[in-house]
Amino acid sequence: MSALSTYSSTVTDSTMEKKVEEGRSHVVAAPASHALFAIPEDGDLDEAAEAAGEVAQTFTEEENAAVRRKLDRRVSSHDLSSLLYMPADARIVSDLASTCYNLRFSVPGQELRVPEPSNAINYASIVGGFPITGAHYTVIVAVFYVGFFIAEIPQTIISQRFPIARYLGINVLLWAACLTLHAASGAFGPFLAFRILLGVFESVVSPIMIALVASFYRKEEQAKRIAAFYCCNGITAIVGGIIAWGVSHIDSRESGREPWRILYYIFGGLAFVVGVVVVLFLPSSPATATFLTPREKVVALERIRIGQSGTISHSFKRAQAMEALRDPKTWLLFALMLIISVPNSAVTSFTSILIKSFGYTSQTALLLNMPCGAVQIITTLSTAWWADRRRARMLPFVATLLPSVVGFALLVAYSGTASQNKANKGPLLAGILLAQTFITGIAFLYSWSSSNVAGSSKRSVTNALMLVAFAGGNAAGSQAFQASTAPTYLPGKIALLTLLAVLFPLALAMYLYTERLNKRKVEEVSRMAEENGWTEEDVKRESDRVAFLDLTDSANPFFRYVS
Repeated sequence: MSALSTYSSTVTDSTMEKKVEEGRSHVVAAPASHALFAIPEDGDLDEAAEAAGEVAQTFTEEENAAVRRKLDRRVSSHDLSSLLYMPADARIVSDLASTCYNLRFSVPGQELRVPEPSNAINYASIVGGFPITGAHYTVIVAVFYVGFFIAEIPQTIISQRFPIARYLGINVLLWAACLTLHAASGAFGPFLAFRILLGVFESVVSPIMIALVASFYRKEEQAKRIAAFYCCNGITAIVGGIIAWGVSHIDSRESGREPWRILYYIFGGLAFVVGVVVVLFLPSSPATATFLTPREKVVALERIRIGQSGTISHSFKRAQAMEALRDPKTWLLFALMLIISVPNSAVTSFTSILIKSFGYTSQTALLLNMPCGAVQIITTLSTAWWADRRRARMLPFVATLLPSVVGFALLVAYSGTASQNKANKGPLLAGILLAQTFITGIAFLYSWSSSNVAGSSKRSVTNALMLVAFAGGNAAGSQAFQASTAPTYLPGKIALLTLLAVLFPLALAMYLYTERLNKRKVEEVSRMAEENGWTEEDVKRESDRVAFLDLTDSANPFFRYVS
């Protein structure tokens, strides 16, 4: 039965009974000796169940390639790449999903990418006239994540009830409005309120991006696609640095507007354009994508059937939510995201300030964000290519941490007084550049979730918890570099170095645990086949039957984890 281990997932009437009543399916477990663990409650099937059916259809490699290219062009709009600072010839990087993510990371407050709230603030903080300084600055950096933290779970659950792309677009438009309104007042109170709202509206972006990638792409294609829109971090650092550098030369006495306000106008306007595009053109799932022909929809869905993750169900299933809370993988993922998010916030929000502390001028510090962005792009694309080629997640994740550990070690070793920092500019700048690579690790946690969590409601809850961890870690990280510790910021640098080191054993634990689960699943399918006298064709048929029943990864013995 060794060939059985190659199947990714599926099931049939031998393992369950299905009663269709008024368009809803009630799954009943079969005898325990060969049962597929079923969802113990009523609920809608996957959105693709009716379109794809229970029997897999064949398609050619030419059709597969053609549909994948069409998805990359649309789910990743090549035509709008120029608006998002993405290369016009890089289809894998030009995605409407990317588009949205790009805007998320750029603006003052990270929103220059879509634009990320702390990034815009990274630029605005040293552009002429920015009114929020000192302790107030660290507060407004942190409070964005408070809004994110509070809204993440309800936003994720609500989004499952609607076409997710439309829901995403509306949130981007609201986010763009809040971003632009930052320029209306330089007072601490309004800034605080708008930062909280930015967190609320942005909290839905990453969960929907993960769901879209899982719905449209095979597991061996997902890391590259998630890496594509995560490259917007690096692209924003490059383009955002140029824009901020240019704006910093504006004389507010002549223009009548302080440079920091102009930054918010620019980024808010770009975010609005992206929101409109997302609402109008980004599809929510292959089953409802109007730009695909009926045959192309079949091919798109058959591509997904193999991975057993399904697309989306619009019914929230309590049993799946409870399974997510009981699953050790959920909490390992939570811990990994929580820990890596602390240095993420510190680096993305304070890079310009740290570079300036090395003895550079504000304008030079803005320009030096560009090589930092280039490091992120190179790291993200190269490790994502490796991850999909090897069907791996945790090992590439660890690989992104190693240069950053060296980088933070350099920052700790060479930090000193202002004069010492000037003398050690070279090693300190090298440390900053190397410190950027771990940020790619967050993309691997996203792609781990898209590849390894099945069941729409379980995926929603898992992603929500992961992003709650993201918000909590980033809020904590925003306090890493206190003004009282300038110019060395040594306590913060030591803390971040320690946290990166802690990620290594956690990643190893996740890798070993999922490998163990895969072995159990192979053994379970072999046992089921032996008891029922199934041939390899029977196993394949069983797997195809359950692919779009919205089963969770734990419930489906044919599901295989990408460790």
